[in-house]
Amino acid sequence: MEVTLDAQGAEHLDAFEALAVAEDAVQQCWRVSPGPDFVLVIQARDMPDYLAITQRLLTQNANVRNVKAFFSLKRAKFSTTLPLPVAKAP
Repeated sequence: MEVTLDAQGAEHLDAFEALAVAEDAVQQCWRVSPGPDFVLVIQARDMPDYLAITQRLLTQNANVRNVKAFFSLKRAKFSTTLPLPVAKAP
């Protein structure tokens, strides 16, 4: 989910970040630039759960200007490993 705030002052960014971090359904919260102010990765059981999450995070927050949500249909790949260079013998 991409979230753009109406006001981007430090206090506004910090306030939304604190709200997102406190929400159990938010798995990842990234403050990004340029473009939206935040990218959130959210886990929802179903659409009613997603609605409840968005109402807590977005609807009740008067500083949210725009939201763009993406829904995963299929996970083709997921990895957190990084290729490390092979150490050469001395």
